[in-house]
Parts: sequence; C-alpha cells; structure tokens
Amino acid sequence: MVNDKELFQKGLKDGIAIGLSYIPAAMAISIAATRQNFPFGIWELMSALLYSTSALAAILNLLSNGATAFLIYILTFSIMNFRHVLFSLSLSQKLDSKIGVFGRILFAPFNTDEIYSIVMQQPGKVKSSYLLGISIIPYLGQVVGVTAGFLFTQSLPESLKSAMGITLYAVFLALIVPPMRKSVQVLIAVVLAGIISWALECIPAVKASLPAGAPMIICTLLTCTLGAIFMPVNSEDEELEEEMKKSNM
Repeated sequence: MVNDKELFQKGLKDGIAIGLSYIPAAMAISIAATRQNFPFGIWELMSALLYSTSALAAILNLLSNGATAFLIYILTFSIMNFRHVLFSLSLSQKLDSKIGVFGRILFAPFNTDEIYSIVMQQPGKVKSSYLLGISIIPYLGQVVGVTAGFLFTQSLPESLKSAMGITLYAVFLALIVPPMRKSVQVLIAVVLAGIISWALECIPAVKASLPAGAPMIICTLLTCTLGAIFMPVNSEDEELEEEMKKSNM
C-alpha cells in the first residue's frame, strides 16, 4: 500500500509539468501589467490570491479600460471561474472520505483546469497528501512567472517595453486558439463572442449606455447562453474534451 510520503512525492512529480506551463502565461500577464504601470507588489498579491491567468487577464483589461465599479470586477471573476464550482462538485466524489470539509475548502482554490484533469485520472480515491503535492509546484509556477515577468520588463530598453503592450492580447490568443483548432463549436463560440463584443464596444449608442467593464460580462453571459442552447454537449463532445485535456498535460 502506498503511504502518504510516496503519494505526496507523486503529487509533486505530477505537478511539475503544470507548474512549468504556468510560468510563460504568468510572465506575459505580468509584463502587460508592468507596461500599464501597475504596482508590482499589488499585482503580485492579486496573482497570488486569484490564481487564475484568464481572470487576471480579464481584470487587467478592465483596469486598462477604466472600469471603476467594484461589482464589475467581482462579476467578471465569478463568471469566468464559475466552471471551478462544477470542477469541485465533480472532484468531491473522487476524494478520500477522510478529507473533511475544511480540507476540501483549502484545496478548492488550487483546483485549476489542469490539476482537476490529472486528479480525476488517478485510480481509486485521492488522498490529501497527493492533493498537497500536486498543488505546490503549479502555484509556485504562477508566482515565479509573475516575478520573472516584472524583472524581465525592468531590464528592457524603453523601445521594447512599448512593444510588450501586445502581450495581453497574446495571452488571450494562447487561451482560445488551441481549443478553437480542435472544435468547431468552440470556433463558432469565439466568432459569436467577437461579434457581440464588437456590437457592445463599437456601436456608440450601446457603448454610451453601459458602464466600463459591463460589455465583457454581457458578452460572456450571452455567448455561454447561446452556446448552451444551440450547441449542447453530447457524447462526442465529451470524448473530444477528454482528448483535449490529455493533450494539454
């Protein structure tokens, strides 16, 4: 029988690839934040607490557009990360019965897409020692990436710093292009989101009636709703999703 020490070490090993993959994305976000003169200490704290590259990118976009309503930031973060609630509900059936409510709450913030995918593929029930091991390196990867991005930007000449403003858009592309290439439904959803976003941002009468940051929330909700209605998940989609998860590991 595998003991807790061995499970912890296995978790550490399984988390190495995830942690390394988080560093470039965290660096890109940090570079974009530094280009917008966002205080490094506050940004480091935000990235450590939120622990979501996509949400950080969205929040940085809201900041650059001048969004001031605190509710807008809460709604944006909640909507973009609501899938983690579903992840946690699903994962709760996989966890060892000895892991109590407090332990499950502690692990919940670390239950990212990649970690969820790997944990769900473990044989039998998953113990707390394995969860602890697999959570450490990915989290450190995020923190190291943010710090490295800040230090890297500080060492660049001013001409290159200006060019680094495009990194935020590169992060968004990195998030959507791989699944777009593998799924027609995702491609349609991205195009639909682009059309809705354009309408909300570029039609003067519509933009004037919405507070800063609201178009992103409306676009997300409309795209998800229309996608759920007209492109519901079927068994083939679930098989494709499993293949995509495995290819990302």
